[in-house]
Amino acid sequence: MLPIFILGVSSEILLRKIPNDYVLKRKFLDNYSDSIKVLFLGSSHAFYGVNPAYFSSKSFNASYPSQTLNYDFEILKKYRNNWKDLECIAIPISYFSLFVSFDTGIESWRVKNYNIYYGMNMSNKFVDNTEALSNKLSVNLDRLYSYYVCGNSNISCSSLGWGIDFNSKNKKDLNKTGKQAAKRHSTKDNRYLTANINTLKAIIEFAKNRGVRVLLYTPPAYHTYSENLNSTQLSQTISTVKNIGREYNNVVYVNFLTDPSFLAADFFDADHMDEVGAKKLTHKIDVLINQNKKNTWR
Repeated sequence: MLPIFILGVSSEILLRKIPNDYVLKRKFLDNYSDSIKVLFLGSSHAFYGVNPAYFSSKSFNASYPSQTLNYDFEILKKYRNNWKDLECIAIPISYFSLFVSFDTGIESWRVKNYNIYYGMNMSNKFVDNTEALSNKLSVNLDRLYSYYVCGNSNISCSSLGWGIDFNSKNKKDLNKTGKQAAKRHSTKDNRYLTANINTLKAIIEFAKNRGVRVLLYTPPAYHTYSENLNSTQLSQTISTVKNIGREYNNVVYVNFLTDPSFLAADFFDADHMDEVGAKKLTHKIDVLINQNKKNTWR
C-alpha cells in the first residue's frame, strides 16, 4: 500500500502545481479587486462572451464554464471588503441559469477548483478537496503528460479572465450545436428555481448595500439554439428576471438572445461567442453601463 499512497500523494502535488485559470483569477482578485470598476460573473456565456480588453473602464471577467449563481455570490463574498471602486456587476441570465446546480450534476467535479484554488468551503466531501480523486485516472494522466512532458499550457483565459479558446478558426457546426445545446440546457423540473432566485436577489442586495449597480442580461445565441428552446422554461426565465428588475432600482435587464445584430460570424458554436462576437457583445455592455453612472438606473 505504501507505493500506492506515495504515488497518490505525488500525483496530487503535481496536479496542483499545474497553472490553471482559477489560480490566475484568484491571484488577480487578491491583488486588484479593490480597483475593479466593473465585474463580470457567470458561466461560459460570460467567460467566452465578454472581453475586458475592450471595456472603457477597469474591469475583470471572473466567470467560469458552468459557474452557477451561488458560486458567483461566493466570489463576491470572498472579497467583500475589497470592492472599494466597484460600480457595476454584470451577470448573464441564460436559458438554464435559474434551473441548474452543478453541485449534484455532471459538472460537480468542478467543485474542487473552488475549494482548492479559491479556498472556499463549498463541499466537505473528501473527493471535492482533491485533484487526484475528482477526475478519472486517464484524465489526470493526460494532464500530467501534457504539462510536464509536452510543456502545454493549461491556461485558457487572458490576463483579464476572458476565455481565449473559442476562436473563429475552429468554429463548430451552428446547426448541430444549436439543437444539442438547447436539449442539454432544457430542464425537466424546477427543483433549483427558488434557490437560484433567492441567490440572485442576495447578490443584488449585496450590490445595493454597497451602491453598486447590477446588469442582468440574457446572452445572444444563434437562431438554431433559440428556436429549439422550451418556450415554458424560456418565458419563465425572462418573466422572472424582468420582475426582479422592476423590484430593485439598482438593476437593469437586457435580453440579447435574438438580437439581430449578432450574425453567424459572431458565434463559435450556437450559444457561445467567438472572439469577433465577444468584442461586439463587450461593446454593447460597455455602452449600457456607461449610459448612467449613478448608483441607480431609474
